[in-house]
Amino acid sequence: MKKIVLLFAAVLFVVGTTMAQSKDNESNVTISNGSDDNEVKVSQTLYGNELNTSDVSISDNSDDNEVTVEQEGEDQESYVDIYDNASGNEVNVDQDDEEQYSLVVIGESSYGNEVDVDQEGEGNGSYVGIGVESSGNEVDVDQDGEGNGSAVEIVYGSNGNDVTIDQDGEDNISEAYILYGSNGNDINVDQDGEDNTSFIGIVDDSNGNDVDVDQDGEDLSSFVGIAEESDGNDVEIDQYGRNHESTVEIFDASSYNDVMVDQDGNYSTSDIEISNSSDGNYIEVGQK
Repeated sequence: MKKIVLLFAAVLFVVGTTMAQSKDNESNVTISNGSDDNEVKVSQTLYGNELNTSDVSISDNSDDNEVTVEQEGEDQESYVDIYDNASGNEVNVDQDDEEQYSLVVIGESSYGNEVDVDQEGEGNGSYVGIGVESSGNEVDVDQDGEGNGSAVEIVYGSNGNDVTIDQDGEDNISEAYILYGSNGNDINVDQDGEDNTSFIGIVDDSNGNDVDVDQDGEDLSSFVGIAEESDGNDVEIDQYGRNHESTVEIFDASSYNDVMVDQDGNYSTSDIEISNSSDGNYIEVGQK
């Protein structure tokens, strides 16, 4: 778990550094105070050495709005905040080229929102945060290229959210965390290519979550940690190819979890550890 925390801190450091850079073009859109059924489209194209930034905020019981952000070029940034009982909104972020950054945050009892982030190119970063009793949201992150990073957090009593992360290319990293009493969430990670890594953490009384990691290629790595009284979670890891590593740790009174690891190929390694009063867990490992 220490490894996960350190990697996540590194992601936040990169994002924070990017946010501190100067901006050449900036678009700010705010929808608030019970404003419903609005449609917003932001389109930014890079010319020369510009840095374009888009900031969209939906809040205060503003429902059923549709936001589209399209950015083309290098070093562009998109920030979307949905909070304070803002529900049923649809957000689409499309970034095309290298070193783009997308941040989406859904919080404060915001329900049934749909977020789609599509990044094509190298060195792109996506962060999605769902927190403070925000439930039933759907998030889809699609990254196509090399050296991309995706981080997703579901925290503080946020239940029944559906997250899909799809990465195609080499040297990509996916991190997904379910924390602090967040239950019944569904996370699907699909990585296709070489040298990709997936980290999943389910911690602190987070129960009944379903995690599926599918990796296809060579030199892949998957880590899953379930800890601190997190019970009844279902984890499935599928790895296809050569030189794969899968690590699963269940500890600190986390019980009745189901873990299935299926590795198809040569030179694969599976490590599983259950400790500290964690009872009734079911583990199945298949290697061929």
